[in-house]
Amino acid sequence: MAEGVREALDAAVALAEDLRRVNAALALHEIAPEKLSDAMRLAHRLRELLEGPRRARWYDHDPVSPTASPGARSSYGDMSPVRGLRNPLAPPLRVERGARADGTPCMIGRATLSRAYEGPPHGVHGGYVAALFDELLGAAIGLAPPPGVTATLEVRYREVTPVEEELRFEAWVSEDRGRRIVARATCHAKDVLTADAKGMFVRVDFDEVRRRMAERRAG
Repeated sequence: MAEGVREALDAAVALAEDLRRVNAALALHEIAPEKLSDAMRLAHRLRELLEGPRRARWYDHDPVSPTASPGARSSYGDMSPVRGLRNPLAPPLRVERGARADGTPCMIGRATLSRAYEGPPHGVHGGYVAALFDELLGAAIGLAPPPGVTATLEVRYREVTPVEEELRFEAWVSEDRGRRIVARATCHAKDVLTADAKGMFVRVDFDEVRRRMAERRAG
């Protein structure tokens, strides 16, 4: 990667992290009105600085293999709303390959969600818990390629999933039925199982999906 591109990527990651902290601060602190007015002016200026030509979406980088190329996977990892380091909406969820206690290959995710993601008292909003599961289950089916898209997602909430505490997720493939693949996942806060999930994914022709969406946008 060229040095200039690397520096731009690093700057975007750092900016996204600062924006996450701004989001967390808005949820956490009582802020004096005069400080809010100053912050609003700075936010307007920041928005102006960030306006410009639209960037390519993650699946627009490689016309031959739009969803499977290394460039596409890297771009998705950067901009995912759940794990993207360049996306300030992402907590982010950090994902790596691992193995379960019985040796089953799995994907491991770790995230600490600020009070900006709070739903019930002291807990992460259930919708965000589901989103974290969906992201990691989607990563797990990469262990049994080709990949697919979510068809169903079942989440069982067993305990409050705490904010401001590291969460550890595991996801693994439990069944491969050809076109359909089933994956399961757990979420722990320390030793407490707070939720588990089951997802069914359907393998699709992403090139065909891309063609259909292009036709739809064209009217």
